[in-house]
Amino acid sequence: MKTTDSTNKNDFLWIFPLNVYAALLRSLPGQSPWLVYGELSSDDFDALQVSDVSLVELAGLLVSAQQKRVDRVLSALDCDVGARVLEVGCGQGALVDLLASRGFEAIGIDRHAAVLANAALAHASADQLVCCSFEQYRDDAGFDTVIFHNSARYCLPITLFHKALELLRPGGQLLICDEFVVCNNDRVDPQPLPLLDHVLALAKRMGFEVSSCEDQTADTHRFQQILVTVLERSQKALAELACESDSTIQRLVTELQNETDASAHGERAHVLLSLHAPRAVQGFKNQIPSAPVLRNAADLTPEAYRQVFEDSFSVPFDPALWSWKYHSGRGVSVVAERGGQAVAHYGGVIRQIVYFSEPRKAVQICDVMVSPQERGFFSRNSLFFKTAASMLEQYAGYKADNLLGFGFPNLKAMHVAQRLGLYDKTDELMQIALAPHSTQEPLSDGNWRVCAADFDGVLHAQAEQLWQQMKAGFSDAILGVRDGDYLSYRFLQRPGLSYNCYTVMQGQDVKAVAFSREHGDRQLLMDIVAAPEHLEDALLSILRTAGQNKPYHFWLTAGQLARVTTQAEHFYITATGIQVPCNRWSPGPETQRLKNAWWLTAGDMDFL
Repeated sequence: MKTTDSTNKNDFLWIFPLNVYAALLRSLPGQSPWLVYGELSSDDFDALQVSDVSLVELAGLLVSAQQKRVDRVLSALDCDVGARVLEVGCGQGALVDLLASRGFEAIGIDRHAAVLANAALAHASADQLVCCSFEQYRDDAGFDTVIFHNSARYCLPITLFHKALELLRPGGQLLICDEFVVCNNDRVDPQPLPLLDHVLALAKRMGFEVSSCEDQTADTHRFQQILVTVLERSQKALAELACESDSTIQRLVTELQNETDASAHGERAHVLLSLHAPRAVQGFKNQIPSAPVLRNAADLTPEAYRQVFEDSFSVPFDPALWSWKYHSGRGVSVVAERGGQAVAHYGGVIRQIVYFSEPRKAVQICDVMVSPQERGFFSRNSLFFKTAASMLEQYAGYKADNLLGFGFPNLKAMHVAQRLGLYDKTDELMQIALAPHSTQEPLSDGNWRVCAADFDGVLHAQAEQLWQQMKAGFSDAILGVRDGDYLSYRFLQRPGLSYNCYTVMQGQDVKAVAFSREHGDRQLLMDIVAAPEHLEDALLSILRTAGQNKPYHFWLTAGQLARVTTQAEHFYITATGIQVPCNRWSPGPETQRLKNAWWLTAGDMDFL
């Protein structure tokens, strides 16, 4: 066994829940070498009276069903004997050994060293099993076929396709047998698996030809039902065999039953995909790159974005600001790169939000850019569309981790995205300023004053309390989380800009915390956190405190103006021209549900 990357002590065990399935299979008669789903025909399943069948017989049925699935995968191979075949996530190398016995030059990779070390090989050598992650694996000779057998789920789809293109020979086959999500309802239900339609669309977008997509859901569903029964009957023994608690085993049984039900209800699909790489591979295998290639933006260093950023925005690129936005798990972006340099980028930053009182996540679109020489006509063949669609498919919608996508495009970008079916408009930002003839009469609730402040530990705690009050009063709206930690990250840790912090006091009580910065000949009030009933008085207090040389203005979504401008004579409201879109491309909440619901301010923008 060769090792090409480092491992740690956690790599010397199967990860949960594979450790439980491995323990189960080792304990059953027949000792299946496969750690994969199998398939049962309707005739075999209908002939069973499961409650009357012994555990030994059910175990034998599972083993034979797994062998049928393996045989089906092997029958889908589109290469001749002697071809080079790579299995990703090979486990103990059973498939690699079988391929070697049939005359293929087979190699298997897996990130778990102990699993590979315990492999029992009759036909393959130990050197044919490599301890390495798929992302880090290198092989200059290339492969005729790359196989994922119940292992594609552990790779980000865009990373899987990008790396497969790198490893496959021109026209080589990518064979994927796995489970995917099917979006057949409008329920908020984040899933750990990608949507099948999105995977197929991404594959085509990246140059693969979809040769076949064989639906194995019904056969796999029958296998799952038997597996649930076997797990339930073996539950007590499994806790000891797998070194897991009884409650953990019970939770696994419940989760598997839920997955089985999802297959029955058409929410999950088990498919065998056969894809083929382009005959002329674009930019891989020592060829001079010709066309840009899509990949996960996190794969490139910040410096790879300098040129496209400066060409797009005509301002200097700041690597520290880039890291502040996208690193430490905050970014979910897609890039098109050529020769290691970004030529297009569709950025996304994860935001915690409150969605009509429910905690959710959204992806905020930023740093949308295409190199001038790559722009051309904005069509569904453009890099703008390819990066945007790929990012939204993976990261936004009912089944994704992030329910919503939103951003602040200029009018041209908004119109292009609308024409391509990517966005719908939900709102726009308006500018609120103090009316020229606003009186200085006392506010209705008494003496209010604005004080410069340091956002220290005491004010952090007060901001937390104010946020809880604000959140409770926005049950009919959508707003980004503005707790103490977020305010510290947004206004104290942002590189390149400094902000002024204020408290708005009524007597001795802190009624609001606010941040501002200079913006041309004015002060831009970036954000304000207060109980809903105090927002208007706090805002008016801040607008009134500004000197004549630097008057304040505040940007707020039009749909939320009524919360803070009931005393209309005090305010002067104009349009900023900044649109607020929602994601229309991947299945998610209807536009009408989102219209005028967002509370967004200048502080929600990453670039101010």
